[in-house]
Amino acid sequence: MSQDTLDLSQDTQYDLIIKKDRTLAATITCVYMSGDTEMDFSFADYTGATLNVKRDSKSSTTILDFDTDDNSIVLSILNTFQLNKTAAELATLPVGEFLYDMYLKSATHPKRAFLSGKFIIEDRITI
Repeated sequence: MSQDTLDLSQDTQYDLIIKKDRTLAATITCVYMSGDTEMDFSFADYTGATLNVKRDSKSSTTILDFDTDDNSIVLSILNTFQLNKTAAELATLPVGEFLYDMYLKSATHPKRAFLSGKFIIEDRITI
């Protein structure tokens, strides 16, 4: 993952693919359509975010967490957010296809559903 642009006027389903044992520093740009005009999504009103990865929707075990509290999610005041994890944090993850959901936090929306989809962890080829 390097930098992707999300059109939030469509479905908020977005699949994330990362490599195991590699440093993750992915920047994602978010936009939406207003009529025929592409508009930047603004994170300015949001105070935080959480993203949880689980084996499936019924699982109580979290495989991987991202949060603004530990800077593994960084919201810009503009239209991007970044996902960050070190290679050491990703080293023990299982390889496979999982599910995630991401929520934004604000004074008026303490848990606003934002994104969800598949979270795919691929094994590395080169050691």
